Amino acid sequence: MIDPYGLLERLMEYYASGYELSCPYQIGNTIYDTYAAYEQFNCFEHAFIRSTITLSRGDILRFREQVTGYIEPWLVRDGGEAPPPGHIYTYITGVFISERHIHEDVRRLIRRFRYYKGYGYYRSGYCQARIAAFDTETGSLICSPAARELMQEYSRILK
Repeated sequence: MIDPYGLLERLMEYYASGYELSCPYQIGNTIYDTYAAYEQFNCFEHAFIRSTITLSRGDILRFREQVTGYIEPWLVRDGGEAPPPGHIYTYITGVFISERHIHEDVRRLIRRFRYYKGYGYYRSGYCQARIAAFDTETGSLICSPAARELMQEYSRILK
């Protein structure tokens, strides 16, 4: 078993190096432990880190709703039709830490999670959402297909 608080601390250290952190951060009724924002050369990332006792289907579905209802329209497009001129890409990353075992149906939901949106036939770039979930009871990491590239980084954080 991995210490969930130690893992959260290591994740915050990882994101603190190049990201602007807001702790805690609230979207609707959901409070995230950390919101990390990154911007460089018109490339952006918005990472939302949340520690929970047991990660549920509701947590994943709520994150999807937040991506489509708030994060993408307001943090990526600033309420407009498309992101600001010169925008290349934006990644929206949901990072979840579960103290207890993540059930197989939730694991399946994470592995099938997809969100991708192109703007203006990709002249204004694209936005992609991804999810990574740490199961501290079993010491495993579950990622959506878009987050596969993060698995190596997050695996190092797990150790």
